[in-house]
Amino acid sequence: WELDFWGKFRRNIEASDAELDASLASYDDVMVTLVAEVALAYIQIRTVQARIKIALSNVKQQQDGENLAEERFRAGSTSELDPAQARTLLAQTEAEIPSLEGLLRQTMYRLTVLLGEAPRDILEQLGEVDSLPKAPTELAVGIPADLLRRRPDVRLAERQAAAQSARIGVAKAEMYPAFFLSGSLGLASSDASDLF
Repeated sequence: WELDFWGKFRRNIEASDAELDASLASYDDVMVTLVAEVALAYIQIRTVQARIKIALSNVKQQQDGENLAEERFRAGSTSELDPAQARTLLAQTEAEIPSLEGLLRQTMYRLTVLLGEAPRDILEQLGEVDSLPKAPTELAVGIPADLLRRRPDVRLAERQAAAQSARIGVAKAEMYPAFFLSGSLGLASSDASDLF
């Protein structure tokens, strides 16, 4: 049995506790990153859905505009340039829709990977186009030092520094002599019958 006269074992336990806290802070850091990525993917999905909805509405309006331009050209009140421009604008808008739908699928797959769910489940949960979430108008921020201490990466660095500090104490204790207590317990007898 070794006496913990210089605090070597106590500092070793302290270093292990700090490493455990650092692991928990690292987990929290990963979770903050994951939640941020999920929120970003969700907002991108809703934004692309809104853009597709607007593009489809624009296509309908531009089709009506093209028809009007054709009618005016046939009536002789305008040149052939107006219907040509209307057709070009309509074709450009229609060409944007497949790329937006591809971006929507890509973003949805990204969200499914982040959440670890099947794409069908995500589509059912998201439903139709919804409005974007609104940020709160007021935030309770508190004292800047408290905000800094709540950050998982800062807590991770703090706990890693504490673990290293404890290891310094272990290394210092290693420079001093160690005290051991040893002994043995047993029975002795000169005659086997007297042993018990």
